[in-house]
Amino acid sequence: MDVIAFSEYFDSHCKMVLSELVVNYQNIGDIYLKNIEEATVKTNTRCSPLLERYYKYWETKIFNAISSMILRAMAAIKTIFSGTIQKRPLIKISGEFHSSEITYHPSKEELANQLEKFIRSILESAKVFGRWWKGHCRIFEEKLHPETAEVYIPFTFFDDVNESPVITDISARIVQAKEDILKKINSSGLNWK
Repeated sequence: MDVIAFSEYFDSHCKMVLSELVVNYQNIGDIYLKNIEEATVKTNTRCSPLLERYYKYWETKIFNAISSMILRAMAAIKTIFSGTIQKRPLIKISGEFHSSEITYHPSKEELANQLEKFIRSILESAKVFGRWWKGHCRIFEEKLHPETAEVYIPFTFFDDVNESPVITDISARIVQAKEDILKKINSSGLNWK
């Protein structure tokens, strides 16, 4: 599979999985915790002061689940980049020898950019999970960015997940694995010369 086809597959799979997870996440506050509030304190506000600690408990559980999801995905990417589990290549790279130069398709820069995009998209998947208002089980609404006209959620789990030492550590290991891939391409090219 070439890098473009893999990128398209990767993007569509991530979008499909994330859209399903976001719906399930929204249901926690919109349906499940609202029903618990109705049954226990006889209100329907999703911001009962009596349940504030309970909302915080569930937001922490959700943060841990999102962090685990991203960590597992990054561990899988690291394993794939390291080449320790697959028997066949994941991405097809071709090279042509012209005079004393070797040209690659995709180019090494293009490949490096795509590999970086895979890593970044896994980390940025936390941006689709909006945080709850303090003392609520209500997600911050999407807003329109005034400069880019893009829809975004102002408060997400992204910053907290991105600052996690475990995520930072595996990110550094993935960057090293990516560099090793590019070194292998260079060394295989030297064998041709």
